[in-house]
Amino acid sequence: MSSQPMVSIIMTVKNNGIDLFMAMESLKVSQTSIPYELILVNEGSVDGCCDFLMNYHFPRPFRLLKGQTGVPSRNLGAAHAFGTYLIFCTPRLYFEDHWMEALLAPILEGEAEAVSPRMEIHESSRFAPELRYDGELLRSMEQYPWRTEDEALAWLSPECFAISREKFKEIGGVEEGFIGKGLETSELSLRTWLLGGRCRLVSETALMIVYRQNFPIDDRALQWGSDLLRLAELHFREDRITACRDLVARVFGAEAMKQSEEIARTAAFSRDKYETRRLRDDSWFFGHFGIPV
Repeated sequence: MSSQPMVSIIMTVKNNGIDLFMAMESLKVSQTSIPYELILVNEGSVDGCCDFLMNYHFPRPFRLLKGQTGVPSRNLGAAHAFGTYLIFCTPRLYFEDHWMEALLAPILEGEAEAVSPRMEIHESSRFAPELRYDGELLRSMEQYPWRTEDEALAWLSPECFAISREKFKEIGGVEEGFIGKGLETSELSLRTWLLGGRCRLVSETALMIVYRQNFPIDDRALQWGSDLLRLAELHFREDRITACRDLVARVFGAEAMKQSEEIARTAAFSRDKYETRRLRDDSWFFGHFGIPV
């Protein structure tokens, strides 16, 4: 690589149809003064959505990685990144000029450790996604942005968030074991706050989301039961863990609870590790952001 990139944009892809091509075309023409690279992680797509890359011209360095079973794709991308700052994106986005400069400003100025932009649904979207989650806690994650008036952001957007590579490594990267990117992102957001960091909405820039119906359908977001149990076991006090178990049992049935003990076991080591470093607890978080639990 001839020059060190300031930013590594990391996109994870699974059966995204034309999404990836359109996102890269948009990224290609969006103006920026920031040197960056693009890292793509293919999570086992079977629809050929990455095939065009063999003969594709992109004006910045880019690499295609193969996802690995048991390794969070975002961690895999970050491990191969050269940039000082990491921007995690989905391939559903359209990019405006100088969006990276605006997005990174609060981090560069020491006002936040992790940030997400405003999100708007593009007029060319063929559908608007319905609410997938149940319960007030999960709806606070889905109703982005859920925030206080000072633009402190409870939950980063799974569509796009930025963090320095140093901070990402310091807080432990993405936690293993999550099925969907939604609660995986929420856990990282919560952990950032509990370890003393700050997440912020950058209202100065907006990215457009284009929703298309791709096949095979990626239904990981619908499998949120085990992800909620994992998030709760990692960070919640006992009564909140019980409430999450009750919710999962009610929505998914007794079959879903068969894995609850295994989730608690595998989350125990990380929970102990994070608890020793906490500067805030989950009650502070929910009270500060007015999230009903």
